[in-house]
Amino acid sequence: MAYALLAVSCLLLGWAIREMAFGLLVRLSRHQQDVRLKNLVAQSRKPLPFQSFLAVVEDNLQLLKKSAWLDKYFQYLSRQLQRMGREDLKPVHILGYQILASFSGALLFGFLAGSFLLGVLVLGIGAALPVIWLRDKALLREKRILRELPNALEILSLCSEAGLSLEQGLDQYLKNARKGPLLDELGGILEQTRSGASRKSALEAVSGRLNLTDFSLFTTSLIQAEKFGTGIAKTLRQLSLTLRDKQTQRAEKAVQEMPVKMLLPLVLLILPVTFLIIFGPIVLQFLQP
Repeated sequence: MAYALLAVSCLLLGWAIREMAFGLLVRLSRHQQDVRLKNLVAQSRKPLPFQSFLAVVEDNLQLLKKSAWLDKYFQYLSRQLQRMGREDLKPVHILGYQILASFSGALLFGFLAGSFLLGVLVLGIGAALPVIWLRDKALLREKRILRELPNALEILSLCSEAGLSLEQGLDQYLKNARKGPLLDELGGILEQTRSGASRKSALEAVSGRLNLTDFSLFTTSLIQAEKFGTGIAKTLRQLSLTLRDKQTQRAEKAVQEMPVKMLLPLVLLILPVTFLIIFGPIVLQFLQP
């Protein structure tokens, strides 16, 4: 009897030591993964082009801080940077690139062409190019989020049906999904919840930064499901079907708008060349003596 109790005690002690060692290894591996991820992020953040010029612009911008129009313009640029997902850029950086593009282009084309009007035109185009680039990048990122969101909701609904919580489902999605803007936003939600923030505040923070109707529906549905105790899996599946219908409607609308968008380049670029090719030889024959 004593030997049996001793054997059982040794087995329990060995099992406890094994579980403690396994937990320690898991925590150590997670810590190493976090450190490796932080190192990769730090390495991926390369210095911005013309960093010294941007620093000079930022230092000398204190003289214009009191202007109301500059504050409104910086708010607009901050909003576009949030949509773009570039936290390493500042509104003053975009302003610096505008100054650099406008004046360098105006000087170059002004000296080469010897035309003051062309220099002024290039000055305006150079000032507008960074803002156009910023807006296009933001729209492209939002389109990618809208395209990937229904698939993510279906995966999260499957994880919920399998018995996982929302945070565990997000963790599984982050491990298996391809890299993209939606992956970064959902990773931000999971990181905020792990750091102690409530699920509602994390969802509202990301939804307020993106300001997309489909993502707002996702956050509102999750908050309402948590508030009233309804099933998250069923809510996410119904929402994924709704968002797929909206994607189909957006695609049909884009197809219907395509002939109208093609009308202007058709009239300005294609038809003149066609008329020149067809009627040019006839006009030349009439003009010959």
